[in-house]
Amino acid sequence: MQKIVLRLLKSLAIAICLFLIVENYFLEIKSSATVPIVITISLILVLNKLTKKTFSFQPLRPSFIPFLLIPFFFTVLLRASFYWAINTFPVKDTNTVLLTLQEPFDDFAYSMVKQYLSTTIPQALVISIVLTAFAFLFLNSTKKRFAFVSIYFAATIALFMYEVPILNYIHILTDKPEKSTGYSKFFADNYINPDSIKITPPPSGQKRNLILIYLESLETTFADREHGGNQDINLIPEITEIAQQNINFGKEKKRIGGGLDAIGSNFTSGATRTRSLGIPAITNTTKAPILHHYKSIYKILNEYGYKQIFFQGNPGLYKEFRDFALKQKINEVYGPSDLIQHLNLDTADLIRKQGFKTVQDKEAFKFANQVLDTISEPFSLTFFTIDTHSPDGFYDPDCIKITDESNKDERLKAAARCVSRELKKFLDSLKTKHFYENTSIVIFGDHLFMGTRLVKDFNDRKWVNIFINPAKVPIAEEKRLFSDIDMFPTILSSLNFTIEGNRLGLGTDLFSDKKTLVERIGLDSLNKEIKKLPSHLIYESYLLKKSINIFQ
Repeated sequence: MQKIVLRLLKSLAIAICLFLIVENYFLEIKSSATVPIVITISLILVLNKLTKKTFSFQPLRPSFIPFLLIPFFFTVLLRASFYWAINTFPVKDTNTVLLTLQEPFDDFAYSMVKQYLSTTIPQALVISIVLTAFAFLFLNSTKKRFAFVSIYFAATIALFMYEVPILNYIHILTDKPEKSTGYSKFFADNYINPDSIKITPPPSGQKRNLILIYLESLETTFADREHGGNQDINLIPEITEIAQQNINFGKEKKRIGGGLDAIGSNFTSGATRTRSLGIPAITNTTKAPILHHYKSIYKILNEYGYKQIFFQGNPGLYKEFRDFALKQKINEVYGPSDLIQHLNLDTADLIRKQGFKTVQDKEAFKFANQVLDTISEPFSLTFFTIDTHSPDGFYDPDCIKITDESNKDERLKAAARCVSRELKKFLDSLKTKHFYENTSIVIFGDHLFMGTRLVKDFNDRKWVNIFINPAKVPIAEEKRLFSDIDMFPTILSSLNFTIEGNRLGLGTDLFSDKKTLVERIGLDSLNKEIKKLPSHLIYESYLLKKSINIFQ
């Protein structure tokens, strides 16, 4: 009877352990699963000792353990790395990944590396110990154990091949745009150079100010939680209300509307450049140039005497943003160090909270108010939030406090609620300023949330767009389909500029009734054409060099 009970207990322990391994097979081990796995493995070992006369296993040689544990560890680490990358970055978007890898290594990138190591190494260690224990317990020969490791490694490589578009990476890495320049009829037919058409500013003395706010990864699914089968409450109630009370392109009845991520625009720096120039930010092994004669909204405003300020509270790619802003004729550019100084923030406290010097959203809105208290009209102010950055957000306990600070979902929800509340406070403060009625306020989610947390079960995801105090009333606001390229003429139009033909760059003014490229040809067709742009931009740069040489 005792043997039967022990056998049943051992079988139950094995079943539980197998269940936990299968449940966490894709290496998103929760802390709640780690302890049961260790306990059940220990229980199996004890029960195995008690039933050694009944169950026959090859004796365990401790000296041999590292030869199995180490291959398991690195194989599992590789698998964990794949899933961390897939859940953190748009790995399937080769353009975004390669553009990111070309950028300098900064504090923000360093913090992501630390997050990667702290996430994947513990997972790999736990799983590799579990798999090694199982290999010794249930496989009675060295050959079978190494075959087990080999199968697991092959499955990991198969997972990589399935999840990552390897051919796309090979194509971009081996393609040399300077050797494959090509004329794009699509670009030539659809790109509207601001210098080639008439752009009429508002009458003298009626120039409108612009406040442009990029909300990190803010998408419509944070508001429309029930649509995806998720019954969470609205995470951004204030932003939802603001969208419903103002111009919100693409809305449908009670659902707030948003823009579609096209290739070259689904990351912060790409979205900023695309919405400023009306040209997607797309790369190759060598960066395709943005030709100097491509005029941005900032250069246009500069021509009409606007004082322009740009600031960013986090260090991620700040140098790139600063260089871009200065080239676009923005007068003053401020980074995280400037904000820390002006706001008298404790640098050590910032590093303690997030691991690097980043100014969180609550403080960024304070700095925006400081700037607006001294700026002269007409002006443009562009700035960014950061707290809702993937994969887990940057939780600020001084903004919204949560009970379980170890719960990553709750941390991200708190970050979303925080930026929603702080944005509402900021907009309310603007209403007290003398220039409010003469200011167009544009609010964007810079791109879709790159991670999977809170959004993986949702379809029809779009980035938030809101226009407050625009100078015009749109002909059609609901059910419009558009992407980042359309923001260039739409922002300018909201300032009461009249654009001949209602198109600039590759974009369309959404205040007009003209169809966007997405509405005309669809997002998939637009993306196919965007992929061809690097070679065309190189082609145009060669023509430009040739024309310069002729006149010299």
